[in-house]
Amino acid sequence: MGYEEVLKELLPAVFQEIRENIFNEPEILHFIESKQQLEELLDQQKKLLTGYLESFPEGSRLNMEQLKEFYGNLDIPFVVILKNLDMLKIKLLERLSLEKELSSKEYLLQVKNYIEKLEEIIAYIYLKKDIKQLKDNEKTVFRKYLLYSANLEYAERIIQAIENEDLNIFPVESPEDCKFHRYLFYPESIMACMDANLCVYIEQLHEIIHKIANSLFVFLINRKYVDAYMAFKELLDNVLKMSKTLSELYFIAFSDAEGNFFKLIEYLENSEKNKFVYLIDIKNLRSLNRIYNEKKVNQVLKELHEKLTSFVEPKKENLLLVRGTTATFYLLAVGISEEDARKLAVQIKEIIDGNYRLNGNSVDISSTIAMLEIEKYTDSSKEELIRILLHLKEEAKKAENSMLLVTSDEEKEKLKKWLVKRYRNTAFVQEKLKNKQLEVMFQPIFDTFTGEIFALESLSRIRNEDGKAVPAGIFIDTIYELGMITKLDSLALEKIAEKKHILNKITPRLFINISSESINSQEFVDKLGSFIKEMEGYEIILEITEQKLIEDIEGLKKILKEFPHISFAIDDFGSGYSSLKTVADLAEHNVLKVLKIDGSLIKDLSKRKFSHKVVKAIASMVENLGIQAVAEFVEDEEILNTLKEINIKYSQGYYLSKPKTAEEILVMKLNSGR
Repeated sequence: MGYEEVLKELLPAVFQEIRENIFNEPEILHFIESKQQLEELLDQQKKLLTGYLESFPEGSRLNMEQLKEFYGNLDIPFVVILKNLDMLKIKLLERLSLEKELSSKEYLLQVKNYIEKLEEIIAYIYLKKDIKQLKDNEKTVFRKYLLYSANLEYAERIIQAIENEDLNIFPVESPEDCKFHRYLFYPESIMACMDANLCVYIEQLHEIIHKIANSLFVFLINRKYVDAYMAFKELLDNVLKMSKTLSELYFIAFSDAEGNFFKLIEYLENSEKNKFVYLIDIKNLRSLNRIYNEKKVNQVLKELHEKLTSFVEPKKENLLLVRGTTATFYLLAVGISEEDARKLAVQIKEIIDGNYRLNGNSVDISSTIAMLEIEKYTDSSKEELIRILLHLKEEAKKAENSMLLVTSDEEKEKLKKWLVKRYRNTAFVQEKLKNKQLEVMFQPIFDTFTGEIFALESLSRIRNEDGKAVPAGIFIDTIYELGMITKLDSLALEKIAEKKHILNKITPRLFINISSESINSQEFVDKLGSFIKEMEGYEIILEITEQKLIEDIEGLKKILKEFPHISFAIDDFGSGYSSLKTVADLAEHNVLKVLKIDGSLIKDLSKRKFSHKVVKAIASMVENLGIQAVAEFVEDEEILNTLKEINIKYSQGYYLSKPKTAEEILVMKLNSGR
């Protein structure tokens, strides 16, 4: 018998066997409304497949339109159809192999390829039908955000290529070349993803999406539609996973836009890029609300927001705008020059200031703009930044153009004086010390070459009325004026001891700042003795300024006689007080262990040849004296690299780490693995 005769005889039994197998699989029934519906579908499929199989090997009886109509409207997953076709292939080949005339390997392979060709055709029909699933999120409110939009746009380019059957427009590109990757580093994206683990997850997911999409392209080019469909399903799963993750992140970030805006500024504090924060406020807003109705005024604010958003949109690489609660708007500018930052304030004012309609009336609306350049030493906490910006806003109201832009040294000095005045409150300081309301933070000193923490320097902080930790530099003059510096130093020892269970997991070395008054106070020396016993196992280095060291050599010798295991470090070395002979004598008698090089020399290290020569000379000197040098005020990578060249063993500064709590430093150390 020929193939057609054998097929007519075999197919009824093959289809019956497949039918029985399908009805015995509850998983398949899960996708079908009823057994009756399944019966009807199997009958329709049998008719289509019979016509195709009976026209082997030409496939002349294959009706593509009927095939597209049937499978195009079928609400059953492709994997179920594929399993059905694979079952048909296996059963048919088993029976054909028993027929002598049709059992040759070559013939059976032809039949197998013939059925698999049908699988490819049906897979392509499914692909064209299901590719629309990638469009499911295109109308979402999150589309206005960069990463979400980039993820969808990439998927839409794939949809367009497949729907138009034009693989020339298929987005074959590396993850790094995709604009999604570029957007990851924009302020808006960073604000949505300040969690390091989530950020890594998103990057990895983005890479997976590109890898799958590129595989899909290869399958399509080679007409491997079954593989292409499977790749598409995996791609769909990951694109939707990305959309879900991003929508959650953006929802969290912008449901508290102001709070997360300031968290972003704090997060970016170690960034080398210039950063400027703007407070943009509408003048006389309360009066406008009272006169014209708050709802109507909100419509105008919405209009202003839309105008500013349109202005910022093409500049999102550098700008982030949010509506505020303590001010009308906040803007962050990253990576722009001081000149452009000042121009930006003028442009914003030009956009806002003008005539608006309120309740049919023509109303002039104008803005007040305060801007501050965020530097490494700027306190970038939300509360303090808002407090500073509100102060600058009040000052800006006094200006003719209603703007105050703090970028120049003169403007920064004025602000600093205001901050100092704010904290020069003797009653406040007295109360805090009386109630022992002092906290200690620590700034790590790092090995310049390995990046490992060598030691911690303790730094005293007082919390203000808002709970903000105020650096000692703000209130130290008041402490001295009140004659309470020894009390401060003694209280700092108590607070450090309270953290010893955490500190011993970080480093066995502590640098502790003390004053000359404390060196000469027996009460403090007694407390120091108790502290040393409690901190047994720690290497204690008492840090004193260069000037005070020269003035109090006898006091130092007295302390060393009583506590021979401690040592001293000279702070601000190079500021002009000590003689080299004194330093050499102290080093020879093992009194002096460390020179901390004055920050003014380090700050100019990469810019001034003189500073470079002085620091290089200090490096040579400490090596000959058998002591160590610590470079303070390390502000950027260029300075750090120069220190390595000069061979300064240890470094400290905001580029490496700002002052943190002991707990924060422990977490930092554990995360770094050092």
